Amino acid sequence: MTKLKQFYGACAISLLSGCASYTVEPYKDIQQLPDMYLRGVFTWWEADPQYQLTLKGGSTYATAIELIADGQPYDFKFADKNWTPGSSCGYKNRFRDQNITLGETTYADCNTTDENFKFVPKETGLYEFSINFSNIDKPIVKVSKL
Repeated sequence: MTKLKQFYGACAISLLSGCASYTVEPYKDIQQLPDMYLRGVFTWWEADPQYQLTLKGGSTYATAIELIADGQPYDFKFADKNWTPGSSCGYKNRFRDQNITLGETTYADCNTTDENFKFVPKETGLYEFSINFSNIDKPIVKVSKL
């Protein structure tokens, strides 16, 4: 193999490995977070201003939505308007946290791509979806009945 071919091969491997190791740094300060929205099947995954999160106190942000109890799961996550890497918060552990139980907390991962939470309401009504960023590396998600 000629030196030129070796050089080009090394460059190609370097470029490919650089792409494969790309990661997004999560937000380290709550003040850096962009405007966040509850996004899901009920909003066609759009950033609907009606479901923009508002500060409820401390580091907890929330919004409320009317849900119909028809036995079907509502897929959702919290994300900014542009699905920016580092601000798309879905479930943290595929095998433990995917399904949300009313009134219980679970952790979120804000570097997810397709990991949606699922919630099945037992009765039709108004529900609050909240995310607490007191530990920015392990946000806590909760669904409560209002």
